[in-house]
Amino acid sequence: MKTSTASQKGGTAPQRGRPREFDVSAVSEAAARTFWERGYHATSLDDLCDATGLLRGSLYGAFGDKHGMLLAALDHYSEGALVRLSERLNSGRPACEAVREALLHHTRVAATLEHLRGCLITNTALEMVPRDEAVATRIEAVMRRVTTLFAAAVIRGQAEGAFDPALDERATADFLLCMTQGLRVVGKVIPDEARLVTAVDVAMRALG
Repeated sequence: MKTSTASQKGGTAPQRGRPREFDVSAVSEAAARTFWERGYHATSLDDLCDATGLLRGSLYGAFGDKHGMLLAALDHYSEGALVRLSERLNSGRPACEAVREALLHHTRVAATLEHLRGCLITNTALEMVPRDEAVATRIEAVMRRVTTLFAAAVIRGQAEGAFDPALDERATADFLLCMTQGLRVVGKVIPDEARLVTAVDVAMRALG
């Protein structure tokens, strides 16, 4: 892993020989929440140290620099989000109900979270893309996986007779991806669950 720019300029390389004495997953979770609350550019290393309980040397040794922490945080957040989406879409219920539940999740999040409004992936994309290629590549990969999950649900819904058989599953999956991201963005500004649920109902009618 690369050393941070700050450490290169300062001439003092962080110690890397010591074994890690912390849970990388828990640290990534804490970093994700900090970036989620504040955004990348407004988050300082001191903020990350406070959130994780680690010293700068430990953060540098594990992640390289602040940007490395962001990438680790995105990976951690994304994997959790993808697992939860897969569980909702493959819960054993009819595809129409499963897709609606996956969309309704975003309406509930928008209506209940206060300072953590929006989606870390969406917020980071708006802040960092297209200037940051590493972030863009990660987010694009996550979105591909989301559409793959939705496409499978669309095919299943067509087989069950709930969705229009003329729908293209990939285009419909892209539509559902746009719905999930749109719900998070609109919910960040207008956390009105009833209005967002109405939008979900309109989207579901478009499917079948």
